[in-house]
Amino acid sequence: MNNDQAPADAPPRATQRPVVASALGRFAVGLFLLAFAAVTALFGPILVMASDNCFDGDARPICSLGGQQTVGTLPVAAGFVAGLLTFVGLSSRRSVGLVCLLAAVCLPALAWLVSLGIAGA
Repeated sequence: MNNDQAPADAPPRATQRPVVASALGRFAVGLFLLAFAAVTALFGPILVMASDNCFDGDARPICSLGGQQTVGTLPVAAGFVAGLLTFVGLSSRRSVGLVCLLAAVCLPALAWLVSLGIAGA
């Protein structure tokens, strides 16, 4: 009898994570990111209304055509791309998935900072 052979069925490792908790956590993170992207895309363009009190010769960035277009389109584009990044991040278990999820957080946040900077200046 040779005892050097490995057993047919290896016992489960103690380091394996429960699948249910991991799937539930990914679902919660994905739901939060999708909600953040949707709020950014829907309510970010409302900042264009900061240009209501503009007058001729006003030098504020929101009073220019470029500033209004940036504030109007940047949140919509950021929300759309963040939604796509969320789906890619949730479908990939590699490091690319984590990078996509982090980008899905940073992109709408950056869009809010730029839009608020233009509208509030």
